[in-house]
Amino acid sequence: MVRDILVPLQFTGSDAAALDAAAALGLAHDAHVAVLAAVNYPAPIASEWGMAATMVSQDEFDRVLGSVRSAGEAARLRLERAGSACELRLLETLLNWPEEAAAMHARHADIAVIGGPDPVSANPRFSAFFGALLLDSGRPVLVVPAMAKLAVPPRRVVLAWQPRREPSRAIHDALALMPRDAQVDVLVLDPDVGDFAHGQQPGADIAAHLARHGLQVRVVSLPREGRGTGQAIVDYAKSQQADLLVMGGYGHSRWRQQVLGGTTRTVLETAAIPVLFAH
Repeated sequence: MVRDILVPLQFTGSDAAALDAAAALGLAHDAHVAVLAAVNYPAPIASEWGMAATMVSQDEFDRVLGSVRSAGEAARLRLERAGSACELRLLETLLNWPEEAAAMHARHADIAVIGGPDPVSANPRFSAFFGALLLDSGRPVLVVPAMAKLAVPPRRVVLAWQPRREPSRAIHDALALMPRDAQVDVLVLDPDVGDFAHGQQPGADIAAHLARHGLQVRVVSLPREGRGTGQAIVDYAKSQQADLLVMGGYGHSRWRQQVLGGTTRTVLETAAIPVLFAH
């Protein structure tokens, strides 16, 4: 059941896709949508004369605050025109980064919805923004690429499955979004067979569990064929014209993902459809 949806603005072109997805979800689930527009004051720094603000003039900060307020109001109006029950939360923070504030607000929602990386008006802190929401809020994060549209309800779903906590959490969070007759492909890539891996029939246990929820499920086992895991997942979802990709995020350490790339980063950068992540 979805009753509260949070859309933290990044002030990039992909915010529009996130707002439209949140509006569609809000209407379908009779849910309330909160838009968070956060801006942080210049942090004070210590000097021999005591604490002083960083070198940003009041006029400059007022200009930034006005821009944030205008973007927030425009987002609220976009939701209202779509028929959503909504509110704008304009937040001025001193010690928190906006992404940390977003994670705090997401703890009081059922799902957070954000736009994906925008190649035109990129958010330089997108990785930190997404990471804070995913790792610190305890809630699922729906990432909607700039040119994507969320199908509500999603009827063709791909679950990137591994026998780990994160994918299990993700698919159970996704159940609230899917109709009982949704078609779900449980995708396993080069599965390891064994009691401490995928079991004797990789994907069979989670498929049986989802079928008991009324979903139409099939297990698809594929080789990577020299591709990275993330690219293989994206390629399969695209080939099936899926409405939604569901997967765990940051299954390995976040440091390793940032330094080496990793599945989460690849999917974020290359997926053309909405992706529901959970950790």
